[in-house]
This record gives sequence, structure tokens and C-alpha cells, in this order.
Amino acid sequence: MYTRLKHIPFKSIGLVLAGATILSFGTFNFNYQNNITEGGVLGLLLLFKNLFDISPSLTNIILDFSLFLLGARFFGKRFLIYSLFSTITFSTTYRIWESIGPIAPDLSEHMLTASLLAGLFVGVGVGLVVLGGGASGGDDVIALLGSKFTPLKLNWVYMITDFTVLILSLSYLRFEQIFWSLIAVTVSGKVISLIHAKGESASCSNQDVEQTTNEAKEFAIADTDVQQAEALYTQPQTIQVFEEYEG
Repeated sequence: MYTRLKHIPFKSIGLVLAGATILSFGTFNFNYQNNITEGGVLGLLLLFKNLFDISPSLTNIILDFSLFLLGARFFGKRFLIYSLFSTITFSTTYRIWESIGPIAPDLSEHMLTASLLAGLFVGVGVGLVVLGGGASGGDDVIALLGSKFTPLKLNWVYMITDFTVLILSLSYLRFEQIFWSLIAVTVSGKVISLIHAKGESASCSNQDVEQTTNEAKEFAIADTDVQQAEALYTQPQTIQVFEEYEG
């Protein structure tokens, strides 16, 4: 029983759970309440709804699941499982925030503060999900693949995709709304990049420690073999055999 529990990745599950919950809280209390839109897949869902009247419930499933499958091809089945877990957690907790109602104060007269907080909560939420090994949405898959196969850093891939969608969103949004959204996505992209970089640094440190430990083990084994050989050579029976052979 203990052995089975030991192999359960509680840390990764906890990061994905916390990240998706923080993301849903920020999205409801800061993005939605202050009309701050997002880039990436979420922005595309709103764009398709306003331009073509296609329900986000349909486009979300098609876009996110397709991109999750693509991500699983490069990052493994565990990535797909964590991403689906993140999506379910986000939907569940978002409904909880909706039933409770707005917790954060009304910031409609302080849009700069609202934009910064929206970017901070989205950045921390998405960053923790990515750090846990999953994706909070299809745009995370695009950003991870972009940083993997191009020299661009993670935050730059996020900003490029977000800015592209936000520019397209000018077809149905006022420039003022886009302006505050640009601030939010810039902050979130930077926060995600910082969390991702910290996670990679910790991973490299763990690998270095593991390599050093393995080298120490190999050295200890080799040293033990030498000691055993020396002990065998100095035994009386062994000395007698060598003396008889030389004689």
C-alpha cells in the first residue's frame, strides 16, 4: 500500500489543482468582472462567437482537445492526463466562484489595477499548471511547443499568440478594452515565464544531484571491489596457492 502511494505524483497533482483554481478565481473576479479579454484560445473562442456565432462550448472542445493530443505526442500521455485534469478543475471551480459571486472589490474605475491583477492571477495559475506537467488550455500547448522548437522564450511565444488574437478582436471590441487586455497578457506572459524558468532550474539541480549521487555510488562499488580483491589476495590460502605456483 505504501509503495503504491509513493509512486503517486502528489506534487504535480497539487500544482495542477492549485494552478487551475487560481486561474478560475482570477478569470472570474478580474477578467470577467472588468471586461478584460484574453488572447490565445480563449480569445479565439470569443472571436468565433462574435463573428460567426459559434458557441464557445463547441469550439473549446475542438480546439483544446486537438491541441492537447498534439501536446501529448511530444510531452507524453501524462501531459494529456494533467491537462484534462486542469480543464475539469477549472470548470468546476469556476462554477463555484459563479455561485458565490464576486469576491474581489469592483475595480471598474481602476482598470490599471484590474489589468495587473488579472495578469498576475492568470500568470500564476497557468504557470503552476505548466510547472505541474500539464496545460490549462490549448494556447499553453502552442507556447510550450514554440519554446521547444524555436529559440523564443516561453513568454515571447505567449505574447505573440496573445497579441495576434487581441488585434483580431478589434473587429468587435473597442480599442480601450484591448489596451487593458494587452497589459494583462503582458504581465501573465512574464509571470508564466518566470515560474517555468524556476521549474527548469530546479529540475536541472535535481538532475545534477542525482548524477553526483550515482557517481558516488559507482565509486563506492568500485572501491569495495578493490578492497575485496585485496582481502582475498592477503588470505593465507591464497598466498599459499601463489607460492606453490611460483615454486
